[in-house]
Amino acid sequence: MPLWEKVKGNLIEWYGVAADKTEEMAKIGVRRYDRFGISRDIERQFTELGSLVYNGVSEGQEGFLEQEALLNIVSRIQELELELQLKEEEIGKIRVEARERKAAAAQAGGEPELLIKDPALGQGSAESAILMGEGQQTTGEGTTDGAQAEVGQESEDSKGS
Repeated sequence: MPLWEKVKGNLIEWYGVAADKTEEMAKIGVRRYDRFGISRDIERQFTELGSLVYNGVSEGQEGFLEQEALLNIVSRIQELELELQLKEEEIGKIRVEARERKAAAAQAGGEPELLIKDPALGQGSAESAILMGEGQQTTGEGTTDGAQAEVGQESEDSKGS
């Protein structure tokens, strides 16, 4: 196997692994951010709850624990705790699915399912434009229009000198 084919195979494998891991981490990151927001909401509700309880106790109110505002806050905290638990479960599911895909790939022959099947890193492919400078486009013969124009111009410039 030529060196380029080995390099190409390694790049394809690396791109697939990187894309899969990036996707997993992005999904987890979104859930973690959501979890943080929910935690902050719970914290605010506890602050409000504490304020109501403090005011009720310091003013000597009787039956303040049955106040509708207090009960609404307790209910909201319970809802937020449930949402927080669901986010934790989603993160766990994402991690389990990633491990299962990795294990299934190992059983199936060692190659994980790649998101990028063939990035076409060969010279002259439209996808290989990332390997070339900006503004250069590939032609069907594996060279770039921009490169041909520059080479042609350089040869004309060198003739004139």
